[in-house]
Amino acid sequence: MKSIPEPKERESGFYDYFFKGQIVEHAKQSLDAPRWVRRVVGHPKQASNVNALDEVPDSSWYTNRHHLHPMSIEELVRGPNRGGPPDFAHATITKAKNSGVSPGFMLKDVKGQSYLIKLDNVNYPRLQSAAEVVSTKILYAAGYNVPENYVATIDPNELEIGDKVEITDHTGEKRALTRDDLDEMLRAAAKMPDGQYRVMASKILPGKPKGPFPQVGLRIDDPNDLIPHEHRRELRGLRVIASWIDDWDLKEAQSLDMYVEEGGRKFLRHYLLDFGSSLGADTEPTEYYHGHEYGLDGRSILKEIFTLGAYTSAGEKRGLPVSSEVGLLGSGDFDPEGWKQTYPSVMFDNLTDQDAFWATRIILSFTEPELRRMVETGEYRDPKDIDYIVRILMERRQILAGHWLRKVDALSKFNIRPANEGIALTFRDLMVDHKLALANSTAYTYQIKSPQYKSGKQTTSRTEIMIDRATLAAAIEGGRADSPMEVTIWTNRQNETFRPVTVVFEWSPAREAPTIRRISRG
Repeated sequence: MKSIPEPKERESGFYDYFFKGQIVEHAKQSLDAPRWVRRVVGHPKQASNVNALDEVPDSSWYTNRHHLHPMSIEELVRGPNRGGPPDFAHATITKAKNSGVSPGFMLKDVKGQSYLIKLDNVNYPRLQSAAEVVSTKILYAAGYNVPENYVATIDPNELEIGDKVEITDHTGEKRALTRDDLDEMLRAAAKMPDGQYRVMASKILPGKPKGPFPQVGLRIDDPNDLIPHEHRRELRGLRVIASWIDDWDLKEAQSLDMYVEEGGRKFLRHYLLDFGSSLGADTEPTEYYHGHEYGLDGRSILKEIFTLGAYTSAGEKRGLPVSSEVGLLGSGDFDPEGWKQTYPSVMFDNLTDQDAFWATRIILSFTEPELRRMVETGEYRDPKDIDYIVRILMERRQILAGHWLRKVDALSKFNIRPANEGIALTFRDLMVDHKLALANSTAYTYQIKSPQYKSGKQTTSRTEIMIDRATLAAAIEGGRADSPMEVTIWTNRQNETFRPVTVVFEWSPAREAPTIRRISRG
């Protein structure tokens, strides 16, 4: 977040992104021989921005929140929102878009704040507005930069059309927006019984927009951008979090770099945008392939060809929405590893088991009561819809945890403290904590080392390892008083031993408390 010169706005058209993402970047990946060798031997390239404690440090990309710094219910409900909700009585339209899949406009409320307005489909009231607001709260608590998104209402009779607001008519010519044009735009939107329209109002982000960030490589006009985006853990791990809330529309256009001024410095802050295609929502929530296949899925096409059409792809199936306000959201067909966003991305393909474990820890930090309160901010009309979404999120969470935790040691929340006998290293086993493994069938083998000492391996069934004074003395004998020591732990479950996790700490007789310096896995 050092000050940088103002970058140019980056363009990223749909076809450019589609061609680059679907063909060019994946072709490069397929021809990357070292990458394949690392995969085959079980040592894929790990994320480059992980700190010594196996976490992602705070940056202009990401801020550690609920996972490491538990948020109160009030903070989770508020999310990124810092002001009060918008007041659209006598608001002014400053921009309008009458073309595309989702027409909309920009409003300036009575306080002078500008908001991008998104309308719900006339056949699916509350669907996209609720999903976007709820997903915004979840992603914010997970650590990402997101806009302030609100559920709001507008009365078209109270809206004023600002000067020089133009639209493009059917001939391709630009002309002034009229009241008839506004009525036409609202005709396809969900209308409430009192004649008002419930909308999703997204507050315009602070700073100057500089286009979406690339999903591969660096932004060359940002001197702060030092880590290729496909090797950032928070972007790799986003695939796991997105699969949980079924946020399948993750194109480059669903991101935005803003040139901001904070604390006397000017730099780019990187945002995620547009979550109206999550939690089962979409403009027409009957397309089953979302989350199951890419928009152009080569494997499914080949299967159809070689089976002479006998294979039925996800793209050929139609879904039945749970309700008009929930859409297609379920858990019975949820496959955490097979889940797919609409367009492939190298940064998601680079996801490692360690990245997935990081994201899973974040997801498991949300309790059911916390999720319920966040889902309630979507202001669903039927309480049964709230119950359903919370239940599905909890079921998908459990399925996801059962898949990704089994690929790693699943040990977390390490803590070291003085004890009467020496020092105690404690930890949590997420598989046991979330009832995915039995405590009585799990054991932990550990070994203590220092530069001049190595203990024998011992096994315990407790999530606490005691290191007595004799072992501590032997570990520092002949070396520096504060020589680093390490404990390597192998988790054993039903005759299967997982790759170890190593905790490095500093201790000396003069030190009041030992300090964990590094956690490494594999």
